[in-house]
Amino acid sequence: MSYYTANKEVEFISCPSKYIAAEGALRENRDLLLGKAPISIEELVPLPDDNKTDYYNSPVSNPALTDGMIDYSATYTSPAWFHFTRGIDRTVTFRLDNLSAINRFEVCFLRDESIAVRPPRKLFILLSENGKDWEVVSRDSRLTCVFEKDIVTKRIELEVPRKALYVRFKFDVACHVWCGRLSAYGCTEIPENAKDIVASEAESVAKQTIYNKYPDYNALLGVHNVLLSYNCLPKDRVKHGEGFITEEQYLPYVAYLDKDMKIKDTMFDAYLYLPYTAFNYADNAKTAEGWHYYIDNCFAKGRNLEALDKTVGRVKDELNLPDYKVHVFFSLLYTFTTSTSFGDLDGSGKCLNFTKIEDRKTAIKWAVEEYIRRYNEKHTKNTVLGGFYWFEESIAFADEHELDLIAYARDLVHSHGMKFFWIPWYQAGGFADWQEVGFDIACMQPNYAFNDKIPVSRLYDNADITKKLGMCVEMESFLHGDDPFHINKFKDYMDCGAETGYMHSVKMYYQGGVPGDFYNACHSSDAECRSLYDDLHLYIKEKYVSRKDR
Repeated sequence: MSYYTANKEVEFISCPSKYIAAEGALRENRDLLLGKAPISIEELVPLPDDNKTDYYNSPVSNPALTDGMIDYSATYTSPAWFHFTRGIDRTVTFRLDNLSAINRFEVCFLRDESIAVRPPRKLFILLSENGKDWEVVSRDSRLTCVFEKDIVTKRIELEVPRKALYVRFKFDVACHVWCGRLSAYGCTEIPENAKDIVASEAESVAKQTIYNKYPDYNALLGVHNVLLSYNCLPKDRVKHGEGFITEEQYLPYVAYLDKDMKIKDTMFDAYLYLPYTAFNYADNAKTAEGWHYYIDNCFAKGRNLEALDKTVGRVKDELNLPDYKVHVFFSLLYTFTTSTSFGDLDGSGKCLNFTKIEDRKTAIKWAVEEYIRRYNEKHTKNTVLGGFYWFEESIAFADEHELDLIAYARDLVHSHGMKFFWIPWYQAGGFADWQEVGFDIACMQPNYAFNDKIPVSRLYDNADITKKLGMCVEMESFLHGDDPFHINKFKDYMDCGAETGYMHSVKMYYQGGVPGDFYNACHSSDAECRSLYDDLHLYIKEKYVSRKDR
């Protein structure tokens, strides 16, 4: 059911006589969509509740798509724009007044990076005579521009006109798409050279790949549960060893501890090292010195990786699991284009400039090889290096190098026999294209834990979307001490996972860093808070039962 049409079904008419142009049909080439409203607008997945407004998603009655007016000032508040927000993509369908010969299309979109309004990455145009059989007459029309605030237009000419009654535009909606014009030019007098629509498998090119299953564990080397093990803060934020994780802090994550703090079982079987946001967006992170500082932190003596390795050794000995090991993953930091004087990473004396793609590739290659070198030097006995995480939460399509850099990183990681993955925020830019972009697996954040106004239905919407797209789900804890409200919110994630099935797929867990929420729950004297840790253990072992089914 579409947000735009509710329960109404669109009737497609197989070109009866009243739609066939009579004598006196116009030879004039004109915009056949001028002033027409779409007969349908469809989104692929349900829109978030907070986007179901006329501002974020203009109603079908809004005339901006076909009124022929364009705001050349590129002002995002102008009423000249028809708004689309989230939902993965839109399919906008028009019915003409008559069967017509169509020879040209024109579209117009806004780009304003300051508010994340961007033109689609892909645009498909389809035509049909009967509303059932469609021909893709234009595909992958890249809509690009140089400036971060600009009008993006595209004119698409057909070599031979097509006979059609229906016109369909299909494009991705990564976050916000503001459209100022959809036009189809032609005439109602059908020339002799006009071709009939030829429906073919080409129509499937315009369709989103639907997997309808969560990822298998082999998508990530057999890993089941990945803890986001945040490490490293800016130097001026480290007062008492923050960002340097100890064995004691790791113990409730590596092992399940009963209320007497006795080791009873294993817990997380994988750990992702990634910097705290305070570091990643600090000026120091945008320098070679900062990258060295971060990697040094990962391999700090007695902390982080070393502490994890020793903790796993202790737990496996106590549980008599001689072959037990956990996987570790490291983060590839982003090469910000603002870093025009990044510094010398490899001692070559060359100062890298991240406006140049080759310098950005140099930095990525150095990072992958440096992580691997430093990891191998540690000779850990209880961990396995599994791969790398692309440390951005949305795809910056406006960055002209972004897709090439991701592909480069993927190929580099794969050349070492490792996995490459991504954790986008809810319906972030590019999330539906995660595999095409280059990731082995992607895990979407529901972002339910952090906003008290978001209803629990967000979890079920996220579960449906991720299953459709073959993604897994990030578990998110945002406790406020022993506050029952936020304890209950995390249990909502587990309930939904047990009910919908993502409990039985790869899972990644955000909980604010280590020590973090789960450590505190383990040690809590509050029965309800401690129950979160006990339920988490059941969930990790896929034995958790939703509270609705108890």
